[in-house]
Amino acid sequence: MTESKQKPEIRILHQMARSGGTIICKCIGSMQDVVLLSEIHPSGTKLFNPLKQAHEWFQLLEPADLTRLRQGPLKFKDAIALVYERCLERNKALIIRDWSHLDFTAVPFLPRPSYRLTIAAVLKERFAIRNTATVRHPIDQWLSLRKLALLNGKITLEVFLKGYRHFAEYCVRMGFIRYEDFVRFPEQQLQILCDRLGVAYDPAFEERWPGYRTITGEVQSKRAGSTIAPVPRQQMEAGLLDAFEHNKDYLKTIKLLGYNHP
Repeated sequence: MTESKQKPEIRILHQMARSGGTIICKCIGSMQDVVLLSEIHPSGTKLFNPLKQAHEWFQLLEPADLTRLRQGPLKFKDAIALVYERCLERNKALIIRDWSHLDFTAVPFLPRPSYRLTIAAVLKERFAIRNTATVRHPIDQWLSLRKLALLNGKITLEVFLKGYRHFAEYCVRMGFIRYEDFVRFPEQQLQILCDRLGVAYDPAFEERWPGYRTITGEVQSKRAGSTIAPVPRQQMEAGLLDAFEHNKDYLKTIKLLGYNHP
């Protein structure tokens, strides 16, 4: 315990794909003096690189850092440590939005899920971990996820729900908010997230978040705009609701996260 307290603290927000994480992170990133790296994972740096985001989005890297990087890539934990140090020097609060999809769904980027919080496991050698999560009802998340072209034919409902059940078990231990609560009471839920992550809540986020662009996962749609509000559930084909109801991972997940089955 003493060793953990002496380590610098890193803030991590865990979110599954298509769970409303992008809009939540646009709001979190709009808080005063927050630097938010988006969809970061030790196995995902070819697509979402923390140093690239730190440099291009926030101008955090110094000329000496760039010279050093030209000599060869840094290990993941060293890259995060560098970004952390540059944030600390500028009195910025670093928050890492985890690419949790890789750990609990994996396809098509990785062959199989690890069912663990990989980024926390890797960074705990260097940092004390301060983390929390956001979730969405499994039915709504699945209805959105399966529409992604890159997942077409590559994942089954059973595989998705197994991963979500593992994720939910972690969420209960570290604390979470539900997307459905966020869209109804955004200020209240963001205050909870800020408190858990150890950053100051800034009510001025309301003016900033619609124009926040340093984010991954941005989706332009008819719902895009400056309003945070509930949306109706997408239509389901015959038999899908029964498939959820008879899946043990689904039933355990909604019990853990406090959801009802429709």
